[in-house]
Amino acid sequence: MAESHLFQTPQRLLFIASIGNKPPYHKTRHSAGHVLLEALTPRLLSQMPTIELPHYTMPTYQTWRSPSWMNHSGKRLTREVEDWIFLRSNDLKKFYSTLVILHDELEAPLGKLRVRRGGPEAASLRGHRGLIDVMETLQKKRLYPPQKNRSPARDLSILRVGVGIGRPLSRERADVAEYVLGELPPMEIDAVQKAADPILDILIEEVYREREET
Repeated sequence: MAESHLFQTPQRLLFIASIGNKPPYHKTRHSAGHVLLEALTPRLLSQMPTIELPHYTMPTYQTWRSPSWMNHSGKRLTREVEDWIFLRSNDLKKFYSTLVILHDELEAPLGKLRVRRGGPEAASLRGHRGLIDVMETLQKKRLYPPQKNRSPARDLSILRVGVGIGRPLSRERADVAEYVLGELPPMEIDAVQKAADPILDILIEEVYREREET
């Protein structure tokens, strides 16, 4: 743990979800979020802070990989987040919640991170159909945006973490679709995996972040 947090107490729990496509497209550029989660998982296990409760030690995060097609990520992800919040023990209801969404970022340079807090009201979703579906479903279920007088656990924050996959020279829709559904070559997989280190620092900071004003 970083020395700056040595005497601090975690304030929130993280639900870290990757969205992308299922087989046979689970290793394509559109599924860079899944590749990123795979690289991030061992780092989380060894370096994320934990919560010391009276009878056990609790991790400050849960990971989840969407089994759905990218454009239909919202329903399943929202259900998983609802269950994650609902099933907390009494000891964990005082912690705030952050949904971290790992996704591909078209236009951004390969391996470059784009971190945005909140939904479309805070920063454009840039036409990303997976993010649009997630945000629309969260809003329908009234999980987002945060509302006053909610319990800490249901006071859900959103942290969108996009990893760059570049884009083709052509702007034609068919060419872009072919590009994002193209398999990630080894060099690009390596670039996406290397983004796991800076993301870990971001997530550790998020665990200690107090509730924002609404």
